[in-house]
Amino acid sequence: MARASPALISVPWTLELASALESAAAAIARLDARVSASSVASAWSLRAAWSGYATALQLQGVEIDEAEVFSWGTGVPLPGRQHRSSLDDPFSAFDGWRRSLAATGHHWQEQLPFTPELDDGFAAAPALLRACEVMRQFALADRSIQPWLWLPVLLHRMSVTQAPLPSLAGGHKALRFGSLQAGPQCLRLLRQMTRAADQSIASIDAIEDDRRRAIYAISGLHRPGLLTALAAALLHHPVTSPDRIAETLGLTLSGAGKLLDRAASMALVREVSGRRSWRVYAAPDVAIALGLAPALRGRPRKALDPLVPPKDIDDIVSTFDREMAEFDARFGSLANGA
Repeated sequence: MARASPALISVPWTLELASALESAAAAIARLDARVSASSVASAWSLRAAWSGYATALQLQGVEIDEAEVFSWGTGVPLPGRQHRSSLDDPFSAFDGWRRSLAATGHHWQEQLPFTPELDDGFAAAPALLRACEVMRQFALADRSIQPWLWLPVLLHRMSVTQAPLPSLAGGHKALRFGSLQAGPQCLRLLRQMTRAADQSIASIDAIEDDRRRAIYAISGLHRPGLLTALAAALLHHPVTSPDRIAETLGLTLSGAGKLLDRAASMALVREVSGRRSWRVYAAPDVAIALGLAPALRGRPRKALDPLVPPKDIDDIVSTFDREMAEFDARFGSLANGA
């Protein structure tokens, strides 16, 4: 296999490169620790897989944005988006990739479709650079989407991370060229991983905020109905519609629409379709992050005081966690949940 020279693990060290490596390692470690301890890890993992897959598709030259991948993942068409041709399925690698992420007990070289060329200094190189070097060789050997998807798989199997972090999928198109400047490529990849890890921590914060906001809002209601189940469903299906909720919660289409309208009035969900019929809704953080709705303006609302919990908050939390566990079992599996 012809490969670029020099290898990424043999670049001359500079202060800038060492700083980038330290920042990337710290950001990934923070994300790994946060995912391992978060109560919304399953929901985040599914959303992160959609985000990471969107990045990989873009590296393959597919004209697609993150919102379209979320639309595919949730099975809810977004208004104003062009219907994609069925001749070529850009999502065919998704399920297999998630199985590879979740697989345990494998050496990092297992399942690679090529044999990496390991230099003498490979074992002594920093783990992040080893993973990037294998990805570089993978990109030279395989023109499919797989090399970009396998970076978080390699990091997990090399024991860089304790949990699989699908949002770290990525790379650079220049890695497929026959020659490249290794130093700038290392910097670019390390900074890319740092940004992805920092954005992922912000995403976990947003999901946990949505969960906490839902619990406090529902706890103040005399008759919450199925709002708790809806809030739990939104963690795994952050883009939804009345027909999707009707199917998920066993409601009539009219009942699902009324439930979503009630949730929207409480700011638990945002309507993003802008029309009277066939409405589409999204969790507040997802609506803003994907550009489906504008960010809220003005002074932010006063933070909830955890020292003064609303009445019956323990019962609401228990019910919410039970509902979330049920949705974890249904939608937190290896399937895409659509």
